[in-house]
Amino acid sequence: MRKYCISIIGLLLTYPLYAFDEVIITPADPKGWSTANVRDDAVVEINNINPLFGDGSLMFITDTQTNGQDKADFEFIWQQSLVNIDHPNRTLGNITRLSYAWYRSSESTTADHLIPVFRVYFYDDNNTPTDFNDDVTGFLIWEGVYNGFASPVNNSWEWVDLFDDNFWVFVSSNPQGNTGVIQNFNVSLDEWINNSPNGQPGDPQISLSASTWILGVNVGVGSGWGNTFTGFVDAVRLGFGPIDDVLYNFEFCQPPTQVINSDVIFTNGFECFQ
Repeated sequence: MRKYCISIIGLLLTYPLYAFDEVIITPADPKGWSTANVRDDAVVEINNINPLFGDGSLMFITDTQTNGQDKADFEFIWQQSLVNIDHPNRTLGNITRLSYAWYRSSESTTADHLIPVFRVYFYDDNNTPTDFNDDVTGFLIWEGVYNGFASPVNNSWEWVDLFDDNFWVFVSSNPQGNTGVIQNFNVSLDEWINNSPNGQPGDPQISLSASTWILGVNVGVGSGWGNTFTGFVDAVRLGFGPIDDVLYNFEFCQPPTQVINSDVIFTNGFECFQ
């Protein structure tokens, strides 16, 4: 892990210079990241086809032969304990940074507005930690079409700050038993915390708060997009205050490491996944 307080490339110069930890994610050392929900007509992998910086990025490809089979995600679930919250400071109210970079190739034939989406997993125990009957779980989902990217530029990396953007919610479980999408697509994180927005009649209803825990992050494509998609993701960043701010950098090879011995610095060679 490396600590930065300036940009790792020029793109970051357009953002406030807050310190963050960079974590290198490679095929050989994914550090907890893994594929998820990969169906027959989709692929997700770290490779060196289209790096943002360094030598790699996360690639998504879909080629729909069967409707609904064009789905693939890549995610990091840091919550592992079944008894305790592993990172109690990582709450909805403590989020200070959310950003990622995405790229849509002109080879894509799916609808013009479709790009990789960004999700965070939430868990709310309704302030009753010993009562599991009122727990709520789901995803807060950033999607480009609801945030000014109805016609995103092809063949160009876009680094997007999501913090003040709109998120919609998919409910995985709640006390009422009804799950699915809350059809209200123009809601900020602050509004989810304070206003408990409703969707359409029959949609799930939830009440999140500043103390709602965030358990993981997910980026992905599909399903039901139709036709084909080729795109990339990199530089996934989540911050929960000044001392817990991480940028996940997807690379094909490990960068050279430096070993300091007295006054001599030795640079090791690349460690590359084959």
